[in-house]
Amino acid sequence: MTSAPKIGFIPASRTIFDQDLAVRVRGAFLEAFSRAGLQVVAPDESLTRNGLVQDPEEAGRVGRMFREENVTGVVVGALNFGNEIPAALAAVSGGTDIPVMLFGIGEEGALTREDPRRDSFCGLISIATALRHREARFVFPSRAVGFPNEDGFVRALAEFGSVCSAVAGVRNAVYGQFGPRPADFETCASDELSLLRKFGTRVVPVPLTTLFARAMKAPERKIRDTYSDMEGSVDRSRVSDLDLAKMARLEVALLDTIEENGMDGIGLQCWTSIQDDYGVSPCFVMSRLTDRGIPCACEVDIHGTLSMHLLSLLAGAPAGLADWNNRHFEEVHAFSAWHCGVFPASLCSGVRSLGKHDILAQSSGTDEGKFGTLELEMDQGPVTMLRLTEHPFESWPLLVAEGEVVRLAGEPPGSHGWVKVADLDALYAEVLRGFPHHTAVVRGHLGGPALSAAYFLGLEPVVPLTLEAGCLELGPGY
Repeated sequence: MTSAPKIGFIPASRTIFDQDLAVRVRGAFLEAFSRAGLQVVAPDESLTRNGLVQDPEEAGRVGRMFREENVTGVVVGALNFGNEIPAALAAVSGGTDIPVMLFGIGEEGALTREDPRRDSFCGLISIATALRHREARFVFPSRAVGFPNEDGFVRALAEFGSVCSAVAGVRNAVYGQFGPRPADFETCASDELSLLRKFGTRVVPVPLTTLFARAMKAPERKIRDTYSDMEGSVDRSRVSDLDLAKMARLEVALLDTIEENGMDGIGLQCWTSIQDDYGVSPCFVMSRLTDRGIPCACEVDIHGTLSMHLLSLLAGAPAGLADWNNRHFEEVHAFSAWHCGVFPASLCSGVRSLGKHDILAQSSGTDEGKFGTLELEMDQGPVTMLRLTEHPFESWPLLVAEGEVVRLAGEPPGSHGWVKVADLDALYAEVLRGFPHHTAVVRGHLGGPALSAAYFLGLEPVVPLTLEAGCLELGPGY
């Protein structure tokens, strides 16, 4: 979904320790970045002595390079004992509140009086102390001192890269608000200025009348291409050509508006004006945009958009938005992760078909304008649920839970999956205490990376169930 994260590397060294040892392991670090799928920005011999960071002047040059390259995170490697002040200065000057990761290099043999040594086991503590003095947040691998060619370090580095992408992606994001939230759903209320203060997030309001007018004027070539792509992607046998054409027009109008405003995601008033005044349900269109990396939240749930965005960046894959819908009638620790028909199609490798919004059709007494939901069942396997919300006085809790999609009796309409967790009552209790009825959901267990992202974003994690361990340990403050 996104390009490889760009991470700055600070090869921290102290001049009284062996320079050849430091220079040799510096190359192994650079190779580890490549194995982890990251872009690395590091000083070379033209910028600092031996391509290392050993004094404040070198730290200043490296920090400027990081800012110019717009790195999303910084890794401090103690190649020997390291020099704590230059390492910390380079880290904190690389950007405003960017994530930092620490790692130290171990000894290659028995300590003797004659042989050179690194002592990074001790020096890394001093670097951590200098970062704490500067109120910097940092993480480190579960084994914080080792060697960069170890698989555990490479996995930790890759996880750190995904966390950096998520933190950078959410900060200063732009979300489109298409129409007001449904009048009866105060649960979807959000405060634009709180989002701006907390994350630098900007919300761009767009009236539904503007969207509808733009859809009717959409270029015919774009409509034809979108119509053809829609037709080939799902079973649309229940949907008329006219309704599919309306969906194609709507998608073109949304994409053009999103592109013009640089939106990273949207919240859409998906009922009932759009059915009554435009003539389709927008679920399939929203599903397709989410699969293209533009998270689309139902019911103008902007906090839901942000939750989807954060989780999709951590996963490197599209996240859906689900209701905590119903407990299973037999399996007491399973619930229906459900919505009317808006999950990204990539969550299902089985049958995917277009249908109608049964709830609105029954309540209104007509099928007209109700077609456009995406009917699917999520693939079995591990999933992560994540939900951000704001409490009064700018408290920002983040719910993180893991579970498994399983096959159980019952086939709700729309998009759904039966998710089994370790203790549904404990999870539900935390939802009741502090979270709305929507949660982002994505494949895989990503609780560890989610906690790291929460740490760097200054969120308050709520973890009702045991999470699968990640590769990173959190630094001061948690």
